[in-house]
Amino acid sequence: MKRYITFKDYEEIIKIGKLWLERCNDEELPDGTIYHHLPLIDESGDPLDIRNYSMDNKFRKDFHKDEKTLEKYIKQVEAADRKAIVINYELMDLRQVLPPWIVYPHYPANNVYLTPYFTLFRDFIARMTPMELSVYKNLYPTPKYIEHLFTYKSTD
Repeated sequence: MKRYITFKDYEEIIKIGKLWLERCNDEELPDGTIYHHLPLIDESGDPLDIRNYSMDNKFRKDFHKDEKTLEKYIKQVEAADRKAIVINYELMDLRQVLPPWIVYPHYPANNVYLTPYFTLFRDFIARMTPMELSVYKNLYPTPKYIEHLFTYKSTD
């Protein structure tokens, strides 16, 4: 018997992630990588410091609320993955483990790469059949800013 995690606001997570992804800037650096971040007051400052975000108070409040929802989702997936490991490596529902660029939409690629969720995501992707991976790739294509750290394996 398979156990699946469910998240009542699953579609909301995707909507939130895509909204904040769209609000980010992608600047190409001299080495060809892309610096992905929300608009910043100080470009040399911390791209994850909410006080450094160049946004009005309403956006800041919306961001803080949305970030809490994303954090709740991340914790639930991480907890379910730990439980799945104990229960004979049962897989979670394919739709429920979203790519890190959706759940960390404002993180620069190098910061996404350092999260425990990114490791969980890579392990999750590695367990997929070629058909599952093909479907998943179509649902969640890799954004350009993160391609230097992650690309899906070929399903051709």
